Amino acid sequence: MRHMRDLLEIIARARPAAALALAATLVATPAVILAQEHHHGGDSDWLLFPSAQGLARTGSNADEPQNDHEWAVVDVLFSHSLGRFRALAETEVATDEVEIERLQFGWEFSENTLGWIGRFHQPSSAWNIEHHHGQYLQTAITRPNIERWEDEGGLIPQHVTGLLLETRGALGANGGLAVAVGGGAAPVLHDGSLEPIYVLRTNTGGHRGSWSGRIAYLPDLVGDDSIGLVVAQHDVNVVDPNVAALFGANDVQLDVVGAFAKFAGQEWRLQSAYYYVDVHFVTAPTPRTENFGAGYLQIERSTAVRLTPFARLETSANAGHSTYVSFQPREFELRRELAGLRWDVSHNQALTIEAGRATTLIARFNEVRLQWSAVWP
Repeated sequence: MRHMRDLLEIIARARPAAALALAATLVATPAVILAQEHHHGGDSDWLLFPSAQGLARTGSNADEPQNDHEWAVVDVLFSHSLGRFRALAETEVATDEVEIERLQFGWEFSENTLGWIGRFHQPSSAWNIEHHHGQYLQTAITRPNIERWEDEGGLIPQHVTGLLLETRGALGANGGLAVAVGGGAAPVLHDGSLEPIYVLRTNTGGHRGSWSGRIAYLPDLVGDDSIGLVVAQHDVNVVDPNVAALFGANDVQLDVVGAFAKFAGQEWRLQSAYYYVDVHFVTAPTPRTENFGAGYLQIERSTAVRLTPFARLETSANAGHSTYVSFQPREFELRRELAGLRWDVSHNQALTIEAGRATTLIARFNEVRLQWSAVWP
């Protein structure tokens, strides 16, 4: 039990909500104890997030999205601590791939400040910093379209290799402020998708710079509510000749600004974010700029019988006229509406059904998904 608490303390540095949720379901440790506990010994631990899903889809176009490759997956989260040294690795073993999603080595400068080096999830994503890869950690089966991973048709880089600094502190009587800043190598655009630096695969090379930041106000320092702003700049090298011809440029700079909010009461939970993206085609014969926006609002309601109905609306602005968005004509959804129901079968397993309707640049489709997810031990 002590090992698990120490693991949750490490996860809390990169993802407080996940640690608190797991604490409630696995070890029933009050959040304030997790926040105050400080471990100076050496220890290692792990968590497994297995999941499997089925999908039925009907569409108006034969070119429906092709990003649903993870029919069955186990996400393995491993951590190690020794004094102030920290290590964190997240490995995804799916039906068609094995990839180390995060590999971070850190130093705890103080109880509330951690510095990392390695491959990490860039801090300007509201959803992915909240849920990472573990399906059990999110109520819905799908993640918002604008928050998708690179290999799922994502438009915004999510994995960066470099340096990450995270800190938080008290603000006022009960509140707090959390800040994260990261910088390093951005993905390249190759073979029709963004490709970050891989740990287990051969890399294309040509990675350019990326930096991102996040600031969040916490009404309760040890609570789950937050409201904040994100900002990022990614310099994407377009090494795919077909996409470079589409863009008329082989260097694209993405400037991202956004806002997010998350509120959780005893019964209701709300999570929302909106991103505005400026796209600069830097090396075009005549450098030009375009922009688009995308966001979502998800609402959930917990019940006494372990059932959680949820609904999410995703929308976008100017995306249908964006040259940059058009390199993912099948994947990027201009709009999506979904609703679903999650049943927590036990303290560490859940069954979820989700129905949605979406519109991409070239298709409209309806789908129904069924998923089993869990966390062990």
